[in-house]
Amino acid sequence: MATTKQKRLEQKRAAILSAAEQILIRRGKNATMGDIAQALDMDKSSLYYYFKGLPEILNAILDKEYYDFSLNIHDIRRDNKAHVDVLKEMARVILEFYHDNIEILLIILTRIFPLFLEPGNREESTAINNYMDSYHLANDLMLEEIRLALQGGELATEFAPELVLQTLRGAIFGVCAVWRYGKPGRSDIPSIVEQLFRMYV
Repeated sequence: MATTKQKRLEQKRAAILSAAEQILIRRGKNATMGDIAQALDMDKSSLYYYFKGLPEILNAILDKEYYDFSLNIHDIRRDNKAHVDVLKEMARVILEFYHDNIEILLIILTRIFPLFLEPGNREESTAINNYMDSYHLANDLMLEEIRLALQGGELATEFAPELVLQTLRGAIFGVCAVWRYGKPGRSDIPSIVEQLFRMYV
C-alpha cells in the first residue's frame, strides 16, 4: 500500500505532467523546464526533484498512451480481405488512436513531423522514438498493401505507391489537425476513411 508521502509524490508528478502537456502542445520544441515550472508557480530546481529533464517528462506523458499500430495492422492483414479494404481498416485503426489520444499526437507533431523523418532519426525521448519505430513499421505494411492494391486494380490512380502512402498519411494528419478544434464522434471515423479513399478509388 502506498504511503502518504508516495501518494503526495504521485499527485505532484501528475499535476506536473498535466501542466507540461499543455505547455508542450502550445510551445512545441521551444518548451523548457522553466516554462513548466512557471506554469506551476514553482522553482525550476524544485521541478528537477520530480523529473530530471524534458525528455523524462515527454516519456512519462507519451508512454502512458503508447500504442503499437503495427500489432493491430498485422491482425487486419490476416483476414484475407481485398487489399483496399485492408488499407481502409489500417487507416481506421490509426485515426481511432489519434482520435482517442489527440493531445499525444499534438505533442509529437509540435516536436517532429513524421512525414519528413527518415527511419533512423532518433530523438532524446525514447517514447517518441518508440512511436516513430511503430509509425515506420506501419508505413512498411501499408506500402505493401498499396502495391498489391495497385497491381490488382483496386486503386484507380497513376500515383506511385510511395506517393499514395504519403498523400494518405498527410490527409490523416490533416484530419487530426482539424480535430484540435473539435472532434466528431468516434463512430464517424469509418465515414471519414471512405471520404479519404475517394482520392484513389
